Amino acid sequence: MKEFLSATALVLLATVSRAEPVPLIDTHAHFQTIPYKELEASHKAALTNMDRMNIARSLLMPPPFATLTPQWFYDIEDLQFAVRANPGRFALLGGSSLNIMIHSTAPSAVTDEVRAKFRKRALEIVAAGAVGFGEISALHVSIPAMGPKHAYEDAPPDHPLLLLLADIAAENGIPIDLHCDLVPENMPLPEALLPNQLNPRQLQANLPALKRLLSHNHKARIVWSHVGLEPVPTRQPELVRQMLQAHPNLFMSFRLNHGLPRPAATLTPDGRLKPVWVDLIREFPDRFMLGSDAFYGRNGIVRGSSEEGMRNLRGLIEQLPQELQGKVASENAIRVYRLAPLAN
Repeated sequence: MKEFLSATALVLLATVSRAEPVPLIDTHAHFQTIPYKELEASHKAALTNMDRMNIARSLLMPPPFATLTPQWFYDIEDLQFAVRANPGRFALLGGSSLNIMIHSTAPSAVTDEVRAKFRKRALEIVAAGAVGFGEISALHVSIPAMGPKHAYEDAPPDHPLLLLLADIAAENGIPIDLHCDLVPENMPLPEALLPNQLNPRQLQANLPALKRLLSHNHKARIVWSHVGLEPVPTRQPELVRQMLQAHPNLFMSFRLNHGLPRPAATLTPDGRLKPVWVDLIREFPDRFMLGSDAFYGRNGIVRGSSEEGMRNLRGLIEQLPQELQGKVASENAIRVYRLAPLAN
């Protein structure tokens, strides 16, 4: 085999050589509703892509809407048709309505009445069949590549309603899918994010507040989404190790649109899995999952993940030692989200 073959090509050759590629569970997928809210078309596109990529099951969830715009907004009730139609292929998270409450309520304004309203809605989501709460955001920077309507949102990770959600999640045995762009200390906005005017020019530290959320209720499982490719490149391997060591209730899902040389990226620019990340997965084999962040529209994946990103999830699995492949591909997701086992 010639040395200049890319890692992606090697992965594809390895996949072809397998009689049956390892099935994947995608723990983080959305239906796109801007500018067109066509949930049935998104559902069909998702199934087509899942079949093509050998994704056995996708966990659908609304994105973290911060305001109610009726023509775009949806929550778990709007997704239930997908599970009814294909109960083995989809499971649901809910919480865009909760996210709006978090981001529209100052921490100092959380009264007993607000807490009761929040709890009532959270329990409605549980009753609707949710396997988790999500996507819930703390800091969510606006990314130029995601378009001009990609929101900037910022709530402290230890917001009283997020702490309450951790308690409700623990009581009901379901995790929280958390989007939290990490700011270990006050820092300037990364240059790549400057074109989006929604972002502030200075980011405020949120790591201490995130640690408080994780410590608030040790029975609350938190899935910190989008590790491996982040707009604020601060979730580097040593910090990931420290967080996983300190917080046994913390899990992470990989998003891998492309590879980058910077340390926070899991893949190199040519698609190779960096040894330091293999070491991390080996050290914490039960704590990592896959989460594409694909937004499915009428014509397939329209934003979030890319075709390259979906292939890279497969590439990550194929480049792991065999004893870790099944865990990251599906077994950890089945355990954390308490899903039915995949059909043989």
